[in-house]
Amino acid sequence: MKNFSIILSTVAVILAATAMVKVSKISTTEVPTEAVANALLENPKMVVEALQAHQQQQVAEQEKAAKEALAKYADEINSSANAPFVGPEDAKVTVVEFFDFSCGYCKRLAPAMEKVMADNKDVKFVFKPLSFVAAVSNYQAKGALAAYKQGKFIEFYKAVLEYKDRMTETAVDEIAKKLGLDMEKFKTDLVSEEVNKNLEDLSSLAQKVRINGVPAVLINGEHIQTLSSDDLQEAINNAK
Repeated sequence: MKNFSIILSTVAVILAATAMVKVSKISTTEVPTEAVANALLENPKMVVEALQAHQQQQVAEQEKAAKEALAKYADEINSSANAPFVGPEDAKVTVVEFFDFSCGYCKRLAPAMEKVMADNKDVKFVFKPLSFVAAVSNYQAKGALAAYKQGKFIEFYKAVLEYKDRMTETAVDEIAKKLGLDMEKFKTDLVSEEVNKNLEDLSSLAQKVRINGVPAVLINGEHIQTLSSDDLQEAINNAK
């Protein structure tokens, strides 16, 4: 009954606004509940249509807000000031990936990202790690920034995303060792104020530009949803 009341109230407003019932001379706040109820009983399909229209309007508004946010924060999105990157810093095309090392889809995207990186030396690739999927995500993200300080980000990125066993902090350290990192520096950088601040800033940016899921790939500020290297390459070509 509670859900029906909510639906009834929602449809009442929509019906009043569009004169779907014969009360066009009555204001929205004066629409008789009985008239609305009778209209719904006579045509239940109105409920579905009204709610679908409302949902479509919400989606459109969300998409518009997301595009506006991407445009507003374009410089910050493409910036590599607090995130690992490869390629020319002043490249015409910038590919940005928001990701979480614990995300299954991010693991599936990694080979495609590696391929387009290898095929596009004139493109700047910026990697912005987030840490919300699993408890170990934060340690992995910090490890990535620490590895970047020793010039081993891509190697770390690939090794962690290809790791098949259960990921733990110990496993992250073992990966760092196998990559030949200076472990004393790695552990110091991993807990440094700079690394923590960078991750906080990346998380804040993701919220501001409405990144609600990962992986999220942006090419010159345009969001592309794919796990395919062919799709990524086509979008890069179009941006060049």
